[in-house]
Amino acid sequence: MFDLELERLEGVWTGTEHVRDGLNEYRSSGRLVFQTIFDGRFLLCDYVQTAPERPTAFAHGVFRRDDHTKALTVSWFRIPTAAGAQPSSAIAEGDKPIFYETVDARTTRTAYVVTLDRLSVCTDRAAGADWKRIFEGTYRRR
Repeated sequence: MFDLELERLEGVWTGTEHVRDGLNEYRSSGRLVFQTIFDGRFLLCDYVQTAPERPTAFAHGVFRRDDHTKALTVSWFRIPTAAGAQPSSAIAEGDKPIFYETVDARTTRTAYVVTLDRLSVCTDRAAGADWKRIFEGTYRRR
């Protein structure tokens, strides 16, 4: 695999999530399946989120190293969509799996941290000079 931090994501993860979208706050269940393809050049992620009284959300992510800039990137295809245009792409600053994405003039930062058999995913939204937590997920490898 092209990146040790991303290689550690490989596998099936299930867990709980806390979502704050500004108007609503809710808990959900999440399942992420990461697999490498094309001799380790890409890491695919299939994601499903379920929550009571909410539509099921699906996403497909493609993690890779950009051929031109060598930056670590991820492109997400989401249903329901996060923006009018698909896909949306995020770029890491450096080699850590911390991705910055701007959609409709809103910037988010998503960090993936693996410790043993536990995965934490946190997303913060830029609020002026500060960041506000809008998503927090904790998963166990199955």
